[in-house]
Amino acid sequence: MEKFELGESVTVTTGPFKGIFGIIVFYDTKQEKYLVRFTGQQQLYFSPDEIILWSKK
Repeated sequence: MEKFELGESVTVTTGPFKGIFGIIVFYDTKQEKYLVRFTGQQQLYFSPDEIILWSKK
């Protein structure tokens, strides 16, 4: 079940992108992971437990 919606502002809680602003751009239903875009070309998949809303940062 999806926890976030497309277009929401988020940040990740682990790894090199921790604390950096990103936007949810896709949800992969097979992997159950969100594609988060950080800049024009930097984007990675994260599981829901690795993401928090930017407003809750």
